Amino acid sequence: MNKYLTVNRIEFAVTYLCNGRCRHCYSIQGKEEFPNHIDKSLAVKIVRKVGEKYSPESIMTFGGEPLLFPEIVCAIHKEAMDVGIPSREIITNGYWSKDAKKTKEIAKNLAESGVNNIIISVDAFHQEHVPLNIVRKTTGACLKVGIDNIEWNPCWVVSEDDNNQYNQETKSILEELEDLPIRKSEGNVMEPAGLAIANLKEFLPQKEKIPAGKCGDMPYTDPLDSVKGIFVEPDGKIAVCNDLYIGNAFDTDIIEIIESYDPFKIPEMRAIIEDGMKGLINWAGTKGVAPNPGGYYSICHMCTDIREKVRLK
Repeated sequence: MNKYLTVNRIEFAVTYLCNGRCRHCYSIQGKEEFPNHIDKSLAVKIVRKVGEKYSPESIMTFGGEPLLFPEIVCAIHKEAMDVGIPSREIITNGYWSKDAKKTKEIAKNLAESGVNNIIISVDAFHQEHVPLNIVRKTTGACLKVGIDNIEWNPCWVVSEDDNNQYNQETKSILEELEDLPIRKSEGNVMEPAGLAIANLKEFLPQKEKIPAGKCGDMPYTDPLDSVKGIFVEPDGKIAVCNDLYIGNAFDTDIIEIIESYDPFKIPEMRAIIEDGMKGLINWAGTKGVAPNPGGYYSICHMCTDIREKVRLK
């Protein structure tokens, strides 16, 4: 086992294609270089090998919109069920097909493949692209085939309590759905990344030259020397955080990638672990790269920007 990486969770970006283009989206921005979807046989192999060796607690598929490719999603979750991963989750916008019969077929296949948690994004942003009647039909199809662990996952702007027009619209949408037997999750707060920076700048926090915080404090992050899961990109690259890649499962066996992970042998990771964003700045300086003088919204924004500039130099 690797003391720096415990695989309690596997996450798959099945695709970065989407049938919407939400104005706040951070996941599809800048992802044009990826293939349309992950290779199904590679994904299944990763699940089987990681599942058998590490017994992770959960697996998730998302995108983009993962159910543009339902066969791949079902294959991933079927393998997860077969190797005993107990929590098998999908994040989706609920728009699987214009054809109600096709939606019912997808729901049936998801149930048979062992999916036991469906998280549906509903908010002011998603409903610009996905009509609520479509969401209702999708939810009904899932309930009918026995997938009853379903939750609404709204995205809030600034915070759930902030009384802006987007939150007001989101609350109105959730009220319209109250007749359905679906619980509402806490959701998430819009991240200062991707399309949100272009479209919703007035709602983002003030930039700082060196933002406060460290890995593990930010949503969906772990300290780089105590990672709890892996993230699989559509091209097979394996990440431990955002775009911090440690190998490609097309080129190297997934177990070898996991077992050989040592953040102290990766200069930028070591710099972050030892001295946070100041360490990252010093490391980038040795490469001739300086931080943006205008500052950054968060440590994740800063980390991604600086490493990208080094990569492109």
